[in-house]
Amino acid sequence: MINRYDEKITRRLFFSMIPIQILLVMCGGINVIIDSAFASNLIGSDAMAVTGLYGPLAKVLDTVNTLIFCGSQLLCGKYLGENTVKHAKGIFTLDMMIMTIIGAVSTLLFCFTPDMLANVFAGSTNPLHRGLVQYLKGLGPGVIPFLLGTQLTSFLQLEKKEKLGYIGIAGMFISNSICDYTFIKIFGLDVYGLGLATTVSNWVYFTILAVYFISGKAVFSLDFSSLNLRDTGDILINGLPAAGTQFMLAVRGILLNNLIFRVAMEDGLAAFTAVSSFGYIYWAVPAGITSAFISLASIYTGEGDRSAIELLLKIYLKKAVLMETVVSVILAMLCYPLTNLYFHDPSSAVYMMTMTGFIIFPLSSPFSAIIVGMRDLWRCMKYQTAVTVLVIADGIGGTLLMSYVLAHYFGMLGIWLGQFTGGLLVVLAVYILAWIHEKKIPLKISSLCCYPEGFGVPEDSRLNISVHSMEEVMNISQSVIDFCKDKGIDTVTSFRAGLCVEELAGNIVKHGFTGKANSVVDISVIKTEEGLQMKFKDNCRHFNPEEIDAIFDPSDPVRNIGIRIVRKVCRSMEYYPLLGLNVLTIKM
Repeated sequence: MINRYDEKITRRLFFSMIPIQILLVMCGGINVIIDSAFASNLIGSDAMAVTGLYGPLAKVLDTVNTLIFCGSQLLCGKYLGENTVKHAKGIFTLDMMIMTIIGAVSTLLFCFTPDMLANVFAGSTNPLHRGLVQYLKGLGPGVIPFLLGTQLTSFLQLEKKEKLGYIGIAGMFISNSICDYTFIKIFGLDVYGLGLATTVSNWVYFTILAVYFISGKAVFSLDFSSLNLRDTGDILINGLPAAGTQFMLAVRGILLNNLIFRVAMEDGLAAFTAVSSFGYIYWAVPAGITSAFISLASIYTGEGDRSAIELLLKIYLKKAVLMETVVSVILAMLCYPLTNLYFHDPSSAVYMMTMTGFIIFPLSSPFSAIIVGMRDLWRCMKYQTAVTVLVIADGIGGTLLMSYVLAHYFGMLGIWLGQFTGGLLVVLAVYILAWIHEKKIPLKISSLCCYPEGFGVPEDSRLNISVHSMEEVMNISQSVIDFCKDKGIDTVTSFRAGLCVEELAGNIVKHGFTGKANSVVDISVIKTEEGLQMKFKDNCRHFNPEEIDAIFDPSDPVRNIGIRIVRKVCRSMEYYPLLGLNVLTIKM
């Protein structure tokens, strides 16, 4: 029997996670578009300018969100992979506590010291100062649900509840639109109403998600008995690279704006602003892909499963990045209608600059998907030097360097080309960093993973089996017995393990493969220092934990006798649903 997993579970898991992540990335941008439309049509251009002044402050909140979001996501995946669900719940509880504190402090600042914030981000003499103050007062009560809602989104993915996310997004958009019209047109609240509408939409989204997490059905729930404040440091350390990238992008934006003004004046800035306004759309696909990737990668890292990590990376680089490339080409082909949303004179310089940007800019996003994906994988592998290099190179290094060089020769065209060539330069850096780590040319997927020394379970100490039918179940027992004996496990334990795997796999196939297409059970049998571990993952209907007793202790004394024997001698058994899978771990 081939010692490897079937690609089905990993591929289906990965691609099923992407759509909700893309929508969640896009929804922030769409909310901005909704607010901008109501502001410009119902209030005026000054209201749009006020929302622009809020942008840097919003970036601060996004950076904090990213810091905690990414750090918690990686740690929870790792602990779930290690079968320490209680520890994962502790991270969830700590995450919610940290963000509630940050949200409460931010709300106080927004509501009671808006003048101070407006002075910092707009200046006291700015004619829009008063409008920004009113806008901040409207936004203040919605900061806590905004921060907590973003965090819950990460855990919602681990719970495999994408439909709930879609409902939350729909509720957010609808409530924001209705409240914008009501508060501005009917009650005449102007920019204060604009901010208040966003507050309401944040509460709607958060409430829809929170109801599930307090229902008792979720794997993740508040568990203060599992809380460990010392985990705060790990959350910050693991989230720092993603937050650092956000900071570097902000710096890059300032430097690029200065460069653009020097080489193309106002027309160049207008063109770059028009193209950048679609940034949420352009980057939604790579951001969704990388978010799904790191969720699975962190789990497989916790399991120490090299085979699963390499299979995931193979799917990511060969299929997900190809999908992103196709999307980028389609967006580039839409350059004409996108340009005409902003400018209408084809003979003008700004029109041609914008058209060129809409052609070239999206083509750099596949490079971004590769860079961010490898950065996050190497975070899991503790390859910190490479992570730091990529954060700096991706944030300000490659793109900024190539933009300055090419702008000298080609003007605004050089800046657009800098987006593409800069990404290509950083992808080359990814390959070089893998080469340095492995001390040889990385020609295989395994070489790109850059495992730390002693990582995971050695391949010769792990047996991976994928089962698709009852016929295959019949061949499992002997394979497991032979593997155990080869690893020096005593005959009795080897025999019991073989019986357990055969019986449990047979139960899953019999009761779970109920006409569902592409059903599969992934089984790993691992020789550890403590003994033997068997993990079963299947993509069948959710397994009710109460049914475990029925399987292991049936009224018929000879039914499932192999499993019953193992239950008496096993050290532990743990079941939990993860990403839509049933996961059962048995240690002997």
